[in-house]
Amino acid sequence: MKKIPYVLFISTLIFAPLAFGTVEQWSLLTVEFLITLAVLFAAIHLINTSGRLVAAPGLVPLLLLTGWMLLQIVPLPVFLVRVLSPASYQVYKPVYDMLADNPWMPLTVYQKATVFECIRIVSYMLFYFLTIQLLGNGARLKQTVKICSWLAIGVGVCAILQKFSSPDKIYWFRHAPSSSLIGPWVYRSQYCGYVEMILPIVFALYIYYRPVAHSKESLRVRIVSFFSQASGNLSLLLGLGCLILITSVFVSLSRGGIISVSLSFLFFLLVMGWRRARYSSLFYFSMAASLILAVAWFGWDPIIGRFDQLFTRTGALNIDRFAIWRDSFPIVKDFWLTGSGFGTFLNIFPGYKTILDNCMYDHAHNDYLELLTDGGIVGFALVFWFVIAVIREGWKMIGRRRDRYSILISIGALTGIIAMLIHSVSDFNMHNGADGLYFFFLCGLLVSAGNTRLQYQAESTLLPALPGASKYPFLFAGAVLLIAVLAVPGRSMLALRKYDEVRTVYLSRQLADKYLQQVFLALKEAARLDSLSGMYPSLLGEVEGYMNNTDSALAYYVQAGKKDPTQGAFLQQIALTLPADRRQYAEVLMERGAKWTLRKDNSLLTHADWLLRTDQRAKAIEVLRNALKQDTKLTTIIPLLQTFSFTREETAAVLPGAADPWIEYGAFLQKSGNLDDAGYFYNHAFDILAGETTFQARWFTLLYTFYRSRNEDKTALDVLRLGIEKLPDYAPFHIWLGDAYAQEGITYRAKEEYQQALLLEPKNESLKKKIEKIKVKEGADP
Repeated sequence: MKKIPYVLFISTLIFAPLAFGTVEQWSLLTVEFLITLAVLFAAIHLINTSGRLVAAPGLVPLLLLTGWMLLQIVPLPVFLVRVLSPASYQVYKPVYDMLADNPWMPLTVYQKATVFECIRIVSYMLFYFLTIQLLGNGARLKQTVKICSWLAIGVGVCAILQKFSSPDKIYWFRHAPSSSLIGPWVYRSQYCGYVEMILPIVFALYIYYRPVAHSKESLRVRIVSFFSQASGNLSLLLGLGCLILITSVFVSLSRGGIISVSLSFLFFLLVMGWRRARYSSLFYFSMAASLILAVAWFGWDPIIGRFDQLFTRTGALNIDRFAIWRDSFPIVKDFWLTGSGFGTFLNIFPGYKTILDNCMYDHAHNDYLELLTDGGIVGFALVFWFVIAVIREGWKMIGRRRDRYSILISIGALTGIIAMLIHSVSDFNMHNGADGLYFFFLCGLLVSAGNTRLQYQAESTLLPALPGASKYPFLFAGAVLLIAVLAVPGRSMLALRKYDEVRTVYLSRQLADKYLQQVFLALKEAARLDSLSGMYPSLLGEVEGYMNNTDSALAYYVQAGKKDPTQGAFLQQIALTLPADRRQYAEVLMERGAKWTLRKDNSLLTHADWLLRTDQRAKAIEVLRNALKQDTKLTTIIPLLQTFSFTREETAAVLPGAADPWIEYGAFLQKSGNLDDAGYFYNHAFDILAGETTFQARWFTLLYTFYRSRNEDKTALDVLRLGIEKLPDYAPFHIWLGDAYAQEGITYRAKEEYQQALLLEPKNESLKKKIEKIKVKEGADP
């Protein structure tokens, strides 16, 4: 019983980074389950042996943070939500306005996401508390530090080998189509988050075991002394491990990781200098030279290229995260007190997104900003309080302790925390399962290393003991968390397995009632298992609709909307099912659905289709125009335009002021045989083409071939000349222009264009023949 909690504790630390960085539900569930078991066994052992718990800095803000997350989750009276968070009330209002009664509502805009996030963070809190309890023993402290260090070095070796031997597969067998894949992580920044936290610990061990050489001795004597001491080889391996980890960060090409590692390493050296642990210039020079040579082996050019991407050709900053941050500030303004709910950034962001694309932004790429959007000023203040309490305790003990090992490991743990805090400015590593776990582990390690006595007779730790009765709340917390893990993430996974049984069934009115009933029963069971999800009620409503049970379908859609009012598809399903006499509700739901949905192109098309069917043609035109601005493909809109017989003028009103959609629609009309209308759209495209900032050769090709087919040679040549001006390295344009000059008898200009094309395509034999033909003709002329 005594060893079980520690074995589970170490197993969690080993499993989290190796399980693909703990980014999937099964791996996070495993980590949470291991933590709860470790807590339960530790509490039972303490109760049976009359052991004691020691105080943990920051315990009060952690308990308050737990209470704050629970307050976000539990339903409150509607009037109270309206007072505390008017923005949350407005999110729920379109669905709640349809209900006859006046039910309660939560502060979070999506309960399921906040419940999952609450379980994750509470698991980390307990792991932090457990770390302090278990590592109050010096032998365990040293053993844990060694295990984590060698594990990190192993991961670093794997990352470098995998990067260059199998860049698209994790562990050489699991395919992950991502250019940023490295080690067990799909996302390089999260890999760097793990490394930058553990690297200072490895470096601290390297310094601790590094044999001490006297500066007055010769270099030869120092080398002999280094390898003759027992710790020399271990120090050499740890130094090599540090080099491997740093190199892997540079090889990953994560700009945030490189900056964080560099700044945190500088912090480590400054603190070491403050503690009067100075080393010779040869020591620093050898470390820097080794790093430069190691990275140079793999090449500096990709690294320099990654940092060059931060700037445009004019020298302006080109950071795509700025757009996400800009759209996140209004969320902070609207949810400043309570936040939208922990874990709900993915749900709330689409309603504020102005970025014109169809990408899904699940995080703000700034942990501080996301903490404000999700937790409000209260959540931010409580997290800040906890971090400051831990850092303050660690810094105090670094200044007080005299044990060299304790000082070095404390500095290493503090540096790892600082590195993560720096990196959190530009990324979301705290939302990665493994990185979040290791951050709380480092907080516990900082406290433990600063307070654990490696040599003691009475007490093994300097931390004060908690009252004996505190063991029972500790046991209770573990039991409650275990129930929560099994009841929410556990049942959610079972629901997904149930849904997998019918996932591939294509639902339609042509599907036999027997099969529709089978799907209905499977979805009903999945909805029972995962009562917080809106997906299963939504699918149940769809099945009911195919079985012509309109009232039941509407009830299920409303249920889905209540569970997740930020899911635009649910709101639009309600609107489409409402009877004609409730059109005003349907209109509000349609507009809200288009605003909140993750995939705005689909929702905007649904909205436009509904508007057209309800004779609101002018509004539909505006919605379609906005859809095209959202990076929607024109091909998805064309069937709608054809179904509702859009005129030339109406179609022109739909198309935005960019050349691409005008050209594509002209090409569609050309293929359909409507050449007059095609010419209208092509002409307009040509008029605005010169003002574009980016160009595609296909645009000029379509315009040129169309005008040539209509014998509009002058316009065709104008298109070619503009194409050559904007895309001078595209050889076919020069060839076509040369052909035109040759037909007009302007042979010298034809030859110039052919020669320019030949520079671009030196192996083009037909070009050489054309040039030779002109030369022969020029020689034959008197």
